[in-house]
Amino acid sequence: MTEPVTVNLNIPSYYEEPDNGLYRFKRRLTFRKIISIIRKSVKNRKTFSLLEIGCGSGYFLSFLEEMFPGASLTGIEYDPRLIPVIRGRIKSATVINDNAEDFDPGNRMFDVIVSLQVIEHLHKPESMLLRVHQHLLPGGIFILTTPNLTGFGAGTMKAKWGGFRDDHVSLHGFSEWISILEKNGFTPVYCGSTFFSGIPLFNRLPLGMINWMLLFFFGSWKWEHGESFLGVFRKTVVQK
Repeated sequence: MTEPVTVNLNIPSYYEEPDNGLYRFKRRLTFRKIISIIRKSVKNRKTFSLLEIGCGSGYFLSFLEEMFPGASLTGIEYDPRLIPVIRGRIKSATVINDNAEDFDPGNRMFDVIVSLQVIEHLHKPESMLLRVHQHLLPGGIFILTTPNLTGFGAGTMKAKWGGFRDDHVSLHGFSEWISILEKNGFTPVYCGSTFFSGIPLFNRLPLGMINWMLLFFFGSWKWEHGESFLGVFRKTVVQK
């Protein structure tokens, strides 16, 4: 029987991240663009509901708690070893041990659903998209990030590209992801990609400064060749 996700519970988790001031600062920069999108989508409302699919070590939820204290935040994490790590990092958010392909938050609906670097781990990503569609409120948004097969990193590094891993079983390119989302009932609001993180030279000085500055000021760009796909989608409105 195929496991729903490719997380190997028999080896140490990739996602139990360090906890120090510098690392926390770097993670905050990583999420800067996503948080900006959320802020714009909720139009400065103090109360809204958000679901994160795949919480990792819980940094994203902890940042959201700081920036949106009135929001109702829920997270789903498949790896049970990470649940106490997440709960130790957050204050009021709810965390559920569940998997992304068939998560079940009951009758709850959300203004925002976020999935950051998770869908590539799923054998059946459409199953997750079905659940997202079911639990997204009218007018709500779905934010997705995932490695980009048509990025310069994949094209330049070939088999050595960091996106090629045994646990990445659903890799696609920029246009393919848009097509997959459209076929599963979503309309693109914004689609772009990040920059050059997949090329080792752009992770080291001096060229690293170019990549880091682009990430800091823009987060992503409306182009097809960055390292990671970033898509913002709404439910497709069916005309009656």
